[in-house]
Amino acid sequence: MKAAQAGGVLFVFWLVLTGSFKPYDLGVGLLLSVLLALWAVRSLWTDDAPVLTWKQALRFAAYVPWLVKEIIKAALGVAEVVLSPRMPIDPRVIGHRVVFKRPVCNVALANSITLTPGTLTVDVDGDITYVHCLNEGFGDGIVNGDMERRVIWVFEE
Repeated sequence: MKAAQAGGVLFVFWLVLTGSFKPYDLGVGLLLSVLLALWAVRSLWTDDAPVLTWKQALRFAAYVPWLVKEIIKAALGVAEVVLSPRMPIDPRVIGHRVVFKRPVCNVALANSITLTPGTLTVDVDGDITYVHCLNEGFGDGIVNGDMERRVIWVFEE
């Protein structure tokens, strides 16, 4: 199951990167995706690695566009701050307490935060996630729990 999921994700990634639907390109992409997925399952993932159910995989597919939208909004916010003559930069580290049932949720939240411009996950200590923010406004999505709720929706239900 892990190999099939990883292969599917890798193949979709291949399609996005190449943008080609020619039979040769599809065949090469499929072959490489399968080989890489099999290698990853045997070499990288232990038996306790998380596996997504089909329901979670569909929810993850819905989460990715939301995350991309948030990344674009944050990138525009960072550009606005950096290009402003006043440079309203007020860096801070915030600690946000989250209680997840599965460790994969901590990983997903930390990576989602780090992918979003203007924020960086500095540490996860137990149930507290420490995030460096460019200024106070960049931590709003973390403090209000929106990203946390979406991660729970994908990985815990």
